[in-house]
Amino acid sequence: MLHFLPILLQLAAPAAAQPLPTLDEVQFTECLDLARKDPASAISSASLWAQQNGGYLARACHGFALATDFKFDLAVPILTEAATLAETQGDPRAARFWAQAGNAAIAAGQPDVAVDALGKALASKALDTNERADSEVDRARAFVALGKNADGEAALATARQLAPENGAAWLLSATLARRLNKLPDALAFIQTAAAVLPSDPAVALEAGNIAIAAGDDDTARKQWEQVIKIGPNSRQAATATAQLAALAAATPAPTSEPQSR
Repeated sequence: MLHFLPILLQLAAPAAAQPLPTLDEVQFTECLDLARKDPASAISSASLWAQQNGGYLARACHGFALATDFKFDLAVPILTEAATLAETQGDPRAARFWAQAGNAAIAAGQPDVAVDALGKALASKALDTNERADSEVDRARAFVALGKNADGEAALATARQLAPENGAAWLLSATLARRLNKLPDALAFIQTAAAVLPSDPAVALEAGNIAIAAGDDDTARKQWEQVIKIGPNSRQAATATAQLAALAAATPAPTSEPQSR
């Protein structure tokens, strides 16, 4: 799953402060809380609420619950509908719904849909700085999936400028630079990522990947060993273990010196 939850945690806040929240707002908050704890139950509850004229808030919660339950392909059209309806009602939260639809579309393997949704989110002034940075990171993912690497680089540059503390922006910048054989840039980006996310196995894994691309086997080995130490049960650790084995197999065994007589 991508960064869906951080943005969605803010969904329950009304667009403007309301001393007495409406029943729909209360139900929306309760629905989101349920989705975080029991997404399957929230899917049923939100679907029923939507059928009972729950409007875009019901659809937003339904989409949230589906995404939380990893049903991204089903979440995309529902979140898109929520965003469209919220937009027609002048609710600034429409921008967040668009951002969530884009995020879910990436996870669903629909980068073209993601680019469109994220563009609509970013066109709004309603997102705060960190939300905009997250959406630019997502947009970069979608651009790269579409083979638009230059657009991906531009989106990541914007994300880094908006939120220098956004570790994902630095990590993805490093990965993209490595893939484009821009190794000095990749090294600079991964060093910053490591400073921002010092205990992230994904950062250590990428640091090893950059090192091996630069022909520095020793550093690559150390970084991949660090991945296993940081997150022994992570998927990054499984990848690092395989890459360490491949490195060991490719490394010539030291030749023994002939003994003098």
